[in-house]
Amino acid sequence: MKSEEAKDFTKYYQQKKVTGSYDTQREGNAYRVAKRKIELRHFLELIGKKDGEKVLELGCSSGFLTQHLGKVTAIDTSEGMLEIAHKKNPLAECLSGDMFQMDFKNGEFDKVVTMRVWNHLNESDLRNAIREARRVLKKDGFLIFDVEEKSFPRRIVAKIYQRVTGITGFKIYQYSLPEIKKILHQEGFKIEGARYLKHKIGRQIILRTKKVG
Repeated sequence: MKSEEAKDFTKYYQQKKVTGSYDTQREGNAYRVAKRKIELRHFLELIGKKDGEKVLELGCSSGFLTQHLGKVTAIDTSEGMLEIAHKKNPLAECLSGDMFQMDFKNGEFDKVVTMRVWNHLNESDLRNAIREARRVLKKDGFLIFDVEEKSFPRRIVAKIYQRVTGITGFKIYQYSLPEIKKILHQEGFKIEGARYLKHKIGRQIILRTKKVG
């Protein structure tokens, strides 16, 4: 079930002004470009894509990760973002789809990955997204995703930064590692690997988790 806030999140990223400025905002200076390269390396290491594996990317956006995944299925609710992503990776099957209710069969994919998307979900929506990802994963499949680690100073600085720079973005939710571990355990996953992306204040937790049960 998709909450009203999650629906607003979907609508936000379907706006043309967001689609058109997304890459520029995310790589607006040398620091952000360098940090994204580190983030990409962490994700690719944790995904560990092998020949023949079926990989699904949720919320592919403008294809920053998609372009490095070769043959992959990538979904997003923004047609504009999908067009950009497919241009970056012609091998990708870029489909319009909602991560909360997908048309894929049960157990269809070896791995599901999402990058900088679940930051925007409250706990209820996060759990629903995890359940749907679990449904489409094969037995012993892997889910790779990230969350922003709980940090009050970062929340304050982020708000000030947005106001000063005019950078747009949807609400961010933060989780501590114990909170995420508890959620994953309850939703049928165990953590098998982790990387940490340091921000100037705070950090991002990137996790490789395995479907259990």
